[in-house]
Amino acid sequence: MTMIETISKRKSTRKYDPSPLDTNVMENIQTFIKGVKPLFDDIKAKFDILPAEKVKAATNAPHFIMAYSEGKDCGRTNIGFMLQQVDLYIQSNGLGSCWLGMAKPIESGERGLEYVISLAFGKPEVSPYRELSGFKRKPLEKISNTADKRLEPARLAPSAINSQPWYFVTTGEGFDCYCAKKFPAALYERLNKIDVGIALTHLYVANQDKFSFSVQGKAKELKGHYYIGSVVI
Repeated sequence: MTMIETISKRKSTRKYDPSPLDTNVMENIQTFIKGVKPLFDDIKAKFDILPAEKVKAATNAPHFIMAYSEGKDCGRTNIGFMLQQVDLYIQSNGLGSCWLGMAKPIESGERGLEYVISLAFGKPEVSPYRELSGFKRKPLEKISNTADKRLEPARLAPSAINSQPWYFVTTGEGFDCYCAKKFPAALYERLNKIDVGIALTHLYVANQDKFSFSVQGKAKELKGHYYIGSVVI
């Protein structure tokens, strides 16, 4: 299955065969991670693959990708964008994965970088796929000011507690992307920024030949939201 096809088939895996994956499978995943595209070239990010015994997590997954970033304002969105590429790659190969906001490495991680979030993965006990009808998502008109079908991949993106905090406003060439403000900020903002990066990944994967992202200096204000950046697809 291609990564584009996986967007409309994927689901989070909660139960795994706890046995480790084959060495060649792990090497392929590590190679893919080295080549993922960042959303912000000037933000340092690092990904470590750890076995279950080195991670505090409420799952029986055998492997975890721990994500680290510079503490810059857009660092979490950048991590969401990069790690979701890995999520789609893993699931396109028939494996299961799940974002974990509460998991943590047992030992301190990368020096000078902040631990952000993790992705659990391994062999799923049941199929990691579902039919399109199994997605519970907002309709296009609830995530944008126009029901533009180009945004369908973003609409299907996963998010913390399925909050879907992204909102797109049509521009001349593409869309301005916003994130919903939610309170208390300490609880939601950290994850919401990651979620928007995940949604942008789906637009990138579905439009790799045309996708571009930039931060404009004079973006319009949107009530209840803050500006993330602008996309051309």
